Amino acid sequence: MQVKTGKGTISMMVVLAIWSLSLAVDLPGLAVTPIEGSLRKIFTDATDIKIQLLTMLPNLVIIPFVLLSGKLSETRHKVSVIALGTILYLVAGVWSIFSNTLTELIWLSCLLGAGCGLILPFSTGLIADVFTGKYRVKQMGIISAIGNIALVIATFAVGYLVAGNLDHTWHRAFFVYLIPLLSLVLIPFLNKIPKSDYTDSPAAASDSPSKTSESASKADDKASATNHAAVQAIPAVDADGFSTKGQKVSGGFYIGRTVWLLLAYFFFVFATCIPCYYLPNFDWVSSEQASTMTSVFYFAMFVVGLALTPVMKLFRKTTFVAASAMILAGFALFVFVHHSAAVYIIACALCGLGNGIAQPIFYTKATEVVTSESKSTLSLAYLQVANYVAISLVPVIIGAGEKIFNTTSTMFPFIFVGIAFAVVFVFTILRMRHFVFGMSKNYY
Repeated sequence: MQVKTGKGTISMMVVLAIWSLSLAVDLPGLAVTPIEGSLRKIFTDATDIKIQLLTMLPNLVIIPFVLLSGKLSETRHKVSVIALGTILYLVAGVWSIFSNTLTELIWLSCLLGAGCGLILPFSTGLIADVFTGKYRVKQMGIISAIGNIALVIATFAVGYLVAGNLDHTWHRAFFVYLIPLLSLVLIPFLNKIPKSDYTDSPAAASDSPSKTSESASKADDKASATNHAAVQAIPAVDADGFSTKGQKVSGGFYIGRTVWLLLAYFFFVFATCIPCYYLPNFDWVSSEQASTMTSVFYFAMFVVGLALTPVMKLFRKTTFVAASAMILAGFALFVFVHHSAAVYIIACALCGLGNGIAQPIFYTKATEVVTSESKSTLSLAYLQVANYVAISLVPVIIGAGEKIFNTTSTMFPFIFVGIAFAVVFVFTILRMRHFVFGMSKNYY
C-alpha cells in the first residue's frame, strides 16, 4: 500500500515506522505516577523529593537531548540517532523492571529522558521531511492523535499491571516503557525514505547538488551579517501567502516568526495543562473522577487529531479562532459551574478538542519559520523544548500568582488562566490574517 505525500507516494511500512516514534514520547514519568504513593511505603527511607524526581527528571533531561537531537538532525545520520535513542529508552525500561533501589530508578529515569529526547524531534521531523502541504498537516494530526491515545491506554495499562499487592507488582508498571520495541523493529524501514526527502541534508545534497534551497540557506546565513541584507534576502510573501516584510533572518530562521510561535505554543501548552494538574485538588473530585476527566481530555485530542482535515475544512481561516473558543469555553465551565463532574468532563473535552486542533497546526508552522527545510527538525526541537518548559513551569507560575494575589483558592488556577486565555482569544481574532494564527488554504 502506498501513501500520498504531496511529492509522490511512499510505502505504508515507512509511514508506520514514522508513526511508531510517537507511541512512547509522552510516556516518561508515567509509570511512576500511579504508584507514587506506594513507592513511599516500599522505600521507607525515601524522601519526598526523591520520589518526585522519578517523575520530574525525565522531563527535565529530555530538554537538552531534544536540542542535541535537533542539531544532529542536520547531519546524514538521522536514522542512527533514532536507533540510539530507542535503544537507550528500552535499556532504561528493561533495567527499571528489575531494579530494586530508588537511587537506581532515579538514574534510569535520566537515561529514559535522554533516549526520549533523542527520538522526540524526529517523531514530527520525519513527517516534515516526507510530507508537504495538506498531507503534512494531516499527518501531524495523526501523530498527535497517536501520542495522545498511547498516553490514555498506557495510563490504564499501568493501573491494570500493578493491580493486587503492590509490594510484588510495582515493577510491572515499567512494562509500558517497552513500547519502543515496536519502533526498534520498524526502524529499518526508515532507511527506505528517499534521500531526496531529507531536504537539503548532506546526503540529499550529495545526490542532488543542483538543489537551490541549500544555496538559499547558505545565502541567508551570510546575509544575517547585517539586518538590511537579511531582509533583502527573503521574499515579500511566503508560499502560504503570509507576509515576511521586515522579518530578520539568522541561522536559517525567521526570528520574529520563531519567537512568536514559541510564545504562542508555550501558552497553549501551559493553559491546557491546568485541568490535569489542578482538578485533583478539588475536595469533591475523587481520584477516579480526576482520572476520567484527564482521560477524556487526551481522548478528545486523539479524536480531533484523526479528523483534523475535515475540521479544518469546516472552520477554514477561523480554525485557530475556533480552537481557542473551545478552550475558553472549557475554562468558562470550570469557573462558573461548580460541583458537577459531568460539566467538568465536558469542559475537559472542550479543552482537549481545542488543543487537539491547535497542536498539529503549531507543528506544521514550526516547519515554516525556517528558510531551508533542512532545519525543520531543529525548529520542531525548539517547539518541543517550549512544550516541556511550559509543563515544568505550570506549578511555578501558578504558585507565583497565588502569592501575588494572596490566595489559596483551588479555583484560582482556572480563573487566572481563563482570564489570560480570554485575552489570547481576542488576539487570535485580531491576528488571524498573520502567520502564527493565520490559516493557509494549503493546510486543507
